[in-house]
Amino acid sequence: MKGEPVVPPIVHSATYRFESTADLIDVVQHRSGYIYSRWDNPTVREAERRVAALEGTDESVGFASGMAAITTALLAHVTPGDAVLAMATYGETVRFLADYLPSIGVPTTRFGPNETAACLDRLRRGATVLYLESPMNPLLRILDVETLAAAAHEGGTTVFLDATFASPINVRSRELGVDIVLHSATKYLGGHHDVTAGFACCDVPTADRIWKMRRMLGGVLDPTQAYLVWRGLQTLEVRVRRQNESAQTIAAWLVEQPHVRAVHYPGLASHPDHSLAARQMRGFGGMVSFELDADLEETTRFMDRLRSIKLATSLGGVTTLANQSVTNTHASMSVQERAEAGIAESLVRLSVGLEPVDDLLDDLRQALNAVAA
Repeated sequence: MKGEPVVPPIVHSATYRFESTADLIDVVQHRSGYIYSRWDNPTVREAERRVAALEGTDESVGFASGMAAITTALLAHVTPGDAVLAMATYGETVRFLADYLPSIGVPTTRFGPNETAACLDRLRRGATVLYLESPMNPLLRILDVETLAAAAHEGGTTVFLDATFASPINVRSRELGVDIVLHSATKYLGGHHDVTAGFACCDVPTADRIWKMRRMLGGVLDPTQAYLVWRGLQTLEVRVRRQNESAQTIAAWLVEQPHVRAVHYPGLASHPDHSLAARQMRGFGGMVSFELDADLEETTRFMDRLRSIKLATSLGGVTTLANQSVTNTHASMSVQERAEAGIAESLVRLSVGLEPVDDLLDDLRQALNAVAA
């Protein structure tokens, strides 16, 4: 047949037939083909290769969700007695680090974004894994990934980075020294609020190690979801650059509003990590968080007044979404943990989409007026 499809086909088959036992054994031993879709699938492999190319890694491993990528990749690298150091604030990641890993004999020490020096000092005593998240959810703090990674590698520590908020467009994580780059592809990579997926991007030996754990635990990416990620990747750069621009405009506007107590956006000169972000990032991202000069009830009233901006969890898609971190994304954290992370009841997290920015400003304005009334 002349010509090849421009769009990769979705291969739904769960199993694959062979002409001979020798061929089957070769696939089992060398992953030279396909045998069972919990192991590998042609559509999933197409998405994995595309994500790896974008992230600048040799390989990537696809998962059914971002949390499946995080937990499986970590479990592939730790055994009882190992030590994990972490600078992360996403609620479910915190639960896994603080509750689950210690329960299987893997102690975890967590550091806040202002504790880089303490983390570097602890690294000198050795650790198995350094787990980072930057920009951090939801206050968008930026970590000095390059400095932390260099110090970690001096002691043989493997560096993980959840780069979901940045995307490969805004941060080149491998160039900063990261060993394993993690993405919830539910967000920017998919980009249309219609996929749940995750990826771990790394070198080939590390990917094989993670793949074996995925094969055992079973958190494999569905081929239809893999196709949707592949489709989303075709417009990733265009979407992210537009979201960067709109988020910068909205953040600057929010700073001027009388009923906004604080605005968290790394593109603002007032952000505590602005200089670091300018050096480390190629764009400041499509996420903006801000604190209203209001209590929980008044903040809820603001959320309920939004119209074109949707009250919904998740982020990184074509539609602008808003949520209160204390009600969903960080609800699993204790009051004390949220206080230590600086997550206030009046905090609103905004994921900027592709709508005209003036429409978004109009919606924010009318909702703020409801709080002021």
